[in-house]
Amino acid sequence: MINKIVLFYVDGFKNLSSLGKKLWLIIIIKLVVIFAVLKVFFFPTLDTVVKDKKAQQELYINQLTKITTKNREKEK
Repeated sequence: MINKIVLFYVDGFKNLSSLGKKLWLIIIIKLVVIFAVLKVFFFPTLDTVVKDKKAQQELYINQLTKITTKNREKEK
């Protein structure tokens, strides 16, 4: 079943005109650039925010606890 679905899309992309292929290529490039920029500038990794290993662990635990307590408050 999944094989038929994959072959359907592969066949469809093979039969695209050259303009259609170019447009899909542009769309894919734009998405990659957008997500790369968002990740780099708006979602910093934990290593860049906190350098100390112990402080990273505490921050992680505090964030998880904060999320679960907010969810519990919403349920009440």
